[in-house]
Amino acid sequence: MRIMIIGAGSLGLLFAAKLSALCDHLTVIARTKEQADQLAQEGIMLGGTTERHRTTRGGFIEFSHYEVDKESVANATVPVHPYDYIFLMVKQPAITKELAQYIYSRRSEITYLVSFQNGIGHEADLSEDDGENKLLLAVTTEGARRESPTEVSHTGHGITYIGASNCTDPDHKKSTHFLLVNLLQEAGFRAEMSKNMEVRIWSKLIINAVINPLTAILHVKNGELLDSTWTKELMFDLYREACFVAEAKEIKLPDALWQTIISVCEATSRNHSSMLQDIEQSRPTEIDRINGSLLQMADELKLELPTHRTVYRLVKALE
Repeated sequence: MRIMIIGAGSLGLLFAAKLSALCDHLTVIARTKEQADQLAQEGIMLGGTTERHRTTRGGFIEFSHYEVDKESVANATVPVHPYDYIFLMVKQPAITKELAQYIYSRRSEITYLVSFQNGIGHEADLSEDDGENKLLLAVTTEGARRESPTEVSHTGHGITYIGASNCTDPDHKKSTHFLLVNLLQEAGFRAEMSKNMEVRIWSKLIINAVINPLTAILHVKNGELLDSTWTKELMFDLYREACFVAEAKEIKLPDALWQTIISVCEATSRNHSSMLQDIEQSRPTEIDRINGSLLQMADELKLELPTHRTVYRLVKALE
């Protein structure tokens, strides 16, 4: 199987390292030439191992970068041997019109785009450019932390759900997607196909909206949120308010979602959330696409989300 991973952050490097020995060809696209060059020289170091991930069983890892401008899009050509899947593993704010053009310049008629973004809204934008319905959605609770441009630590085991962006994906194509799920399982990930990605996406949205802003505001690891009655009460308030929005949108959430949030904190107890990492490194966060998206829907529905509005303002102030 031939795979391109766009995004050499924590999850991108984690998936690349674990898939490196199983793909016929794996290409990792970094944002900058500096990181791409460093990866080409050193390979990927997965925390807890001593081996740099460079070569694969049937091919090799190719490291490159994208310069999001008209020249790079114009010069980009579809590979002679097309990719089966492109994993889009950048954060939502990085999905610009220029990046979308770059992605589609690298696709062929057989290539599926797999979107790994948090929050909601991006799937509609990506679907608009996907006339052939070759968009898959992925929701993962894997925990990872990028230690350097070439090293990543796997900080928490989770589960990855993959499914079509709508219910019109023909059955004969689903067997191809099961091959992808099997590949992820062989790489050591817990992965499953899902027929109801809308609920998966909403569940992940709420998990992130509960955990991420509080870790960013308090500068704590995920597991530390469970150490205090006060933080657990804040978590539950965020959860309850998000459920109001889901109910108004007629989204039937899993009954055990609150317990899932607790379990995610426990499973990723050592993890610094992506929002905390962004604050620590003075980068823009995804707060607008996570809590901000819930607030936008609440305003349209004339609902009040006082806890979400407060944490949203605090994270924006930290930014």
